[in-house]
Amino acid sequence: MNKEALLLYNPCSGHKDILFHLDYITSRVQNLGYNLKLYRSKSCGSIESYIIENVDHHNTDMIIVSGGDGTVNECVNGMIKKGLNIPLAILPLGTANDFANTLGIPCHLPKALDIIEQNHLSSVDVGKANDKFFINVCSMGALSSVSQSINIDLKNKFGKLAYYIKGFDALQHFEAMDLEVITSDHAFNHRFFLVLIFNGKGAGGFMKLAHQADISDGLFDIICFKDVLFYDIPPLFFKVLQGEHLDHPHVIYFRTNNLSIKNGAVKNDYSTDVDGEHGPNLPLDISVLSSALRVYTPKGVSHIG
Repeated sequence: MNKEALLLYNPCSGHKDILFHLDYITSRVQNLGYNLKLYRSKSCGSIESYIIENVDHHNTDMIIVSGGDGTVNECVNGMIKKGLNIPLAILPLGTANDFANTLGIPCHLPKALDIIEQNHLSSVDVGKANDKFFINVCSMGALSSVSQSINIDLKNKFGKLAYYIKGFDALQHFEAMDLEVITSDHAFNHRFFLVLIFNGKGAGGFMKLAHQADISDGLFDIICFKDVLFYDIPPLFFKVLQGEHLDHPHVIYFRTNNLSIKNGAVKNDYSTDVDGEHGPNLPLDISVLSSALRVYTPKGVSHIG
């Protein structure tokens, strides 16, 4: 008897490559012994709603999601909220694909499908910020709106370069945030221009931001950039590109499995971001859901038979 697979896809991700490869994907998945059902994203949030309303362990043996980090985020939010422990396969056909890059999943479609065929599952962590889950990063500050504000046509034309251009521009026009960051072991009250809570290794194409992170260790990598003078921004930016910023005097770096972030003495409505989409308002209570997902990967910390 064939098993049941569900392909969730965002038709607007990346260069819209998914639209030209649906028959190829269907053929590859059917050859693995699955019946394949498709769901096309209608709008932001529709994938999460579809999972909650229609997917369960009785009608789905594998979920495949095609798109960038925002699309994967929607899928994971639906799965976690529905309490699904169904194996997840990722076809990274977005622009930056930061989460897939962390897991070592190639953006080349045939190779990404090969990973499903190899049947290697890894347990990976998921972050929770208030009532919203994230797979890669929760952030606030100068770069937190980069993914949200980049024009789709610009992303499709220039790829990751669009993130670099927009990111450098954002750093030059940042407004420092007065924040209090609290864990069971640390407490900081500073003016920051960027705070990043990493589950993965990179964001917005900047893959060396948290290069020491391990997505299966039950911990976040926290990187807080203190307020700096304008002329200090370019050299710090290039340190970030080279992955040499973690020991910089204007950077606070540590690991934890939970933290809270709230306004300091100066109250303001600072915007937050989760996986490239608008995040919840402050104050934030952030925690790790250890080994919350089973994902097909070329290699992983833990293998599930």
